[in-house]
This record gives sequence, structure tokens and C-alpha cells, in this order.
Amino acid sequence: MIDATHIMPELQHSPPAPARALDLVMAQSPAITGSGDDTRSFGTDIDATITAAWLYYHHNLTQAEIAAQFDISRPAVANLLSRARDEGLVTISLRPDLLSRLTLADEIRQHFSLTNAYIVPTPPNATNVEIRQAIGKATALLLESTMQPGEVLATAWGATALEVANALSGKKIEGAVLAQAIGCLNSGESINPIRLASVMGEKLGARVYHLPLPAIVSSIQVKEILLADRSIRACLDMARSASRAMIGIGRVAHDATAVSAGFFDPIMIDELRAKGAVGDISCRYFDINGKPVETEFDRRIVSLTFDDMRNINPVIAPAGGTDKVAAILGALRTGCIDILITDEQTARKVLVLDKATRSAAAAPH
Repeated sequence: MIDATHIMPELQHSPPAPARALDLVMAQSPAITGSGDDTRSFGTDIDATITAAWLYYHHNLTQAEIAAQFDISRPAVANLLSRARDEGLVTISLRPDLLSRLTLADEIRQHFSLTNAYIVPTPPNATNVEIRQAIGKATALLLESTMQPGEVLATAWGATALEVANALSGKKIEGAVLAQAIGCLNSGESINPIRLASVMGEKLGARVYHLPLPAIVSSIQVKEILLADRSIRACLDMARSASRAMIGIGRVAHDATAVSAGFFDPIMIDELRAKGAVGDISCRYFDINGKPVETEFDRRIVSLTFDDMRNINPVIAPAGGTDKVAAILGALRTGCIDILITDEQTARKVLVLDKATRSAAAAPH
């Protein structure tokens, strides 16, 4: 549901007389009369902007009706309404809980025994970047509307997490703490995990626990030495004790974020594929059945384990795009995820793949 009725309180207390207000503006700005499309002269006039917004949102007039009533062009009205939103005269808020009421969301929730699922509507031709942005906005709304004062949020990093950080409005959660759940020093140029956590922390008003070491270190001995450090141990302990977590679901591909960030190389990806890996959560890899894929370098990874994540409730997984279908299905089968936020096309393909893999497993060999 879109709630577009929240025009600034001071305007609601003294509603303008629509006809008189806009007539006055038109009289003072002759360039906007008639059917011309030049909206620049009244685009800066607060009276015209308020009047158009009031008629559109409170009186439910269409843009065409407003244009006809005051003899201005429809693009001029659209420009006024856009101005009203840009300048904060009108606030449009989405209720994220509505996305969980969709039939497909309920099907996903029940099928995978989740606490909840949110299906974000996207155009059929949406790109993966556009899908990530839409999922990021929905996740940001969910966090801001459900996080309670004093909560600890464990976070991973990734392309979708970056969109979540960008979409946060700046609403502060009193006493909130953000703890990184995976090492964040990287040698790539795609994403700066430290900066990502800092932005999220700043927008949420949260104290941030950084994990300033690579996601994968050179040896088990190095990992043991690092984990003996009190500050590093404190960050991981804080993440383990989190009241909720936001994780990412990664692909096993040469162009995956874990590769572009410098944590894995193509040879390691090929090894993971050969062992049946289809995706990862915080660099913990799993196969299509949700079973952990063990490798030599798995013991060198610095992040929460699958068991750590299962002990946090809820674990929120924002992930989408048709290139992540197998990864999302495998992640759902790990038992680590409580809340999935994805797009419609991906959700449907996850259900199709789930059915196909179950049928293949049940077929006689």
C-alpha cells in the first residue's frame, strides 16, 4: 500500500483554497497559463506546488483533471507533483509487511518453513541491478520498521547489502549496534566492506564493530593468531550474540562478488564447483541440498559459521536475480534463513528448481 496522504502537518492545518491559490500563481506568472509545457516559472512557486499536491492526493483528482481545471498542461502538473515529493512536501511511505501478504510470498514461506517471505514487485524486464536496488529498498524499510532500541545487527557485505545501505533513510535506532559477521579487508575494487558497514551504522545511528581482517587468511595458524586478538574476538562474539542478522547469498562464479572483492580467485571457484557448490553465505559454501561444501580453505575463512547463523533469529536474506536461483535454493535448504526478501521472477524459478531437484532425487537410478 502506498500512503501518500502525509502532506506536511503545517499544510494540513491550513489547507489552501485550491482554485484561488493556483489562480493567484497563474496571474502572477503569465508564462504558465494556457497549454504550454514550460513549467520552469511555476516550478519554484510553493503555492502552485502545494495546490497541485493537495488536489492530487487529498481530492484524488487525476493529473489530467487538474490540468484541465486550471488550463495548464499535464506535464506541468506532473512537474509540480514531482517537485512536491522532491522537496518533502509529500511523503510516500511503503508498508513492507504488505509484501509478505502476496500469495507467492505465503507459498515461499510455507514451502521452506520460513518465519516470513517478502516478494518485491519488479518489471518482467528488470535487470539484475534494478532487482538488487528494489530488494535493497524493501530490506531497508523492513530494518527501519522492525528494529528495536538496543538491538544488535550482524551484517555481511555484498552488492545487495550495498543497496540496502544506500536505501536506508537515516532513521536512527536508539542504542543499536552493528557487528560485521565476516572479515572485511579486501584487495579488490568492487566493494569496500568497511565503508559499507560505516554507512549502515551512521544511517541507523548504530555503534559499529568492524572485523578488520581478510575474509580468508593465508593459513590456519594465521587465523588462530588473529582470533586470539581481543578486539577481533569481541567483534565476532558480538556478531554471534546478535538479535538479528542480515546476510548475503553469493554465487559460485568467476564474476561473483567474492572474486571481484579479491577474496577468492578463479581456481578456487573451479574447485568449489567441482565439489558441487552452488552458493555461499558469508563465504561458507553449500551445495544445492544446503549441505556444507568442505575445502582446505574453508578452515581459513573468518566469518560466522552455519551453526552460528542458525542460533540467530531472525536471519534476513535479501537476494534476487535469476542468476542466483540455485544459490538461493541451496541457501534456503541450509536452515540458516528465517526471512527471505526476493523478487517475483526469482521466487517462481526457485520453486520450479526445488520441484525439479526433488523429483530428480526421488527418481530411481
